[in-house]
Amino acid sequence: MKLKLTVFYIVLGMVLPGLLAAAEIITEEDLIKKVVVEANFVKTTDNFLVMFDTSSSMTENYDKGAKVTKYEAAREILKQGLEQLPDLGYNSGLYTFASDDKALYPMGPFDKGKYAQAIDSLPAQPKGATFLPQALRKLESILQKQSGKTVVFIFTDGTSDSPGGTKNPEDYTQALADKYNVCFYMIGDATDSRSKKRLADMAKANACSRVIPFKQFVDNPNYVTGALYVVKANERIVTTTETRITGLKVGDVLFDFNKADVQSQYGADMEALGNFLKKNPNAYALLVGYTDSIGSEEYNLVLSNRRADSVADHLVSNCGVTQDQIVVNWYGEANPVASNDTDEGRAQNRRVEVAVGGL
Repeated sequence: MKLKLTVFYIVLGMVLPGLLAAAEIITEEDLIKKVVVEANFVKTTDNFLVMFDTSSSMTENYDKGAKVTKYEAAREILKQGLEQLPDLGYNSGLYTFASDDKALYPMGPFDKGKYAQAIDSLPAQPKGATFLPQALRKLESILQKQSGKTVVFIFTDGTSDSPGGTKNPEDYTQALADKYNVCFYMIGDATDSRSKKRLADMAKANACSRVIPFKQFVDNPNYVTGALYVVKANERIVTTTETRITGLKVGDVLFDFNKADVQSQYGADMEALGNFLKKNPNAYALLVGYTDSIGSEEYNLVLSNRRADSVADHLVSNCGVTQDQIVVNWYGEANPVASNDTDEGRAQNRRVEVAVGGL
């Protein structure tokens, strides 16, 4: 599942997580360097597909202050995400769901050029009813032909028009998760309590499924990156840029076995991170939780989520950081930084990686 690529990185006030030992302000001079970095991209899934809501409910603005609709913003996100996605040998697909659901890119080997054409072929304007249950029912015929792990991104606002003979959307996601190796990423904001509950219930399918509010997904593309791939954390990164921008280096937060509480020894680093975020309101902290390899995959996903949430809660409760400056992701035992065959290695893998971005 590994593909080794040599790439140039231009980082604006952001460092890759897991590489640094303590909180340290980056000076302007540190960034005036030109470096070629060899990095390992590690696939975290074998297949991905996008289910895109093209119904009339997507005509609403994705944010009160925004002048673009949820549909327009989501389509732009797909284009930008495609440009940044390394070709690691995925199978992929793009499907719409509304009154006239279509397979714009039938599930098959990923081809970036053809996938871009599929995105461009999305309808100019959304219209019609939202037949989400019907689309999920058809999803089984796709999943049963895939091998390995599949991530399904569902762009939706949680509304659903149920034709006769269909179940609730959450019944389909639960049944599919019970039967196949699949994770559901519900991307969207619900405007009423019924739709909010629907999205939350769909995310209960398993530990790797989740709901990502639409605005957070737009502002922080890191939410989707880890679902498809991670950059191997033991690579040494030195950055270069022509722009003089300061940042913050923050080391991993480590945890005791089967624990998720932030230990007191990290208080100074958390305070430094909190102060930096408060002084830089455009910055955000990316918190990525991991575990060692002891325990089941499902349990470790839950534990890594608890660890990332614990660091986030500490920043909010003790350091005065607002929730909109925090991005939380979790990937269980994936992407170990040390061997899981020794106590010392497992201790390093029980971590939350911290990175600062947005500058």
